[in-house]
This record gives sequence, structure tokens and C-alpha cells, in this order.
Amino acid sequence: MDNQTIDEINEVGDAIGKIGDTVIGATPDALGTDAFVINATTIEADTLRVNVSYTGGCETHAFTLVAEPRFLESFPVQVHVSLAHNANGDTCQDSITEDYQFDLTPIKTVYQKGYRTDTGTIVLRLKGAPSGELAYEFYSKNRK
Repeated sequence: MDNQTIDEINEVGDAIGKIGDTVIGATPDALGTDAFVINATTIEADTLRVNVSYTGGCETHAFTLVAEPRFLESFPVQVHVSLAHNANGDTCQDSITEDYQFDLTPIKTVYQKGYRTDTGTIVLRLKGAPSGELAYEFYSKNRK
């Protein structure tokens, strides 16, 4: 599956986690249905950071953030999102906890085009997240 490539990022002395793809309109089950638990979530700028736990240890695991293709009309608007996990057939049983990050720009771009505005707030309703909902706020580059 081409859209499940994961890269490890290492900045000077700071491993910030793995990068997963963000996909809009796909069926999460088509991208992976392996078990995992979301331990914590945060949004920083245009990045969703997720701490997950799963079993494995012998294969590379891929996480993909999947967003529904339409917003729920409310104030602020909402969108259902979920994580798809592909363990690539890993049968090992080590307990693994890792941080992943996902670029939220594709979701923001759909919002900006649909609502014709550079600024906004979207409530991400992340399936399985401890908080359930996360507020994603973004502003115009011209904002002071």
C-alpha cells in the first residue's frame, strides 16, 4: 500500500517520533485493522501527535490517519477521524509504545476551500482517543 510509508525523523538530539500519512475519504479498514491503544493525543500547529501501544516487534508497523470526506455542520465544525494500523503480519508479542505524528494540513486545506476562509477551528473526533475530541485551530499567516 503506497500511502502507508512511514519515515523516522531524527532532529539534533531529539527523536520526535514516526510520521504517518493522512488520508481523506479512504476506508480505515482497507488501510489496516490490527489492534492498538491510543494513550495520549495533542495538536501542535498543523501536527497531530499520538502515543500508541501495540504488540509486535518483528515487523515495521504503519499507522495512517483517516478523515471522513465531509464535515459535520456544527460550531465549530467537526470531522470524524480514525487511525488505521497495519502490523504487516507481525506475530511477535513485545509490548511497544511509540509516538507518531500526522500532518493535518490536508484536512485544513479541504476546510479552507469549502468555507472560503484561511482561519478556523475543526473539532477532530478521533475514534479511540482518551479525550475523544481535539480542537484544531489555524490562523491566517497575516494574523498578528
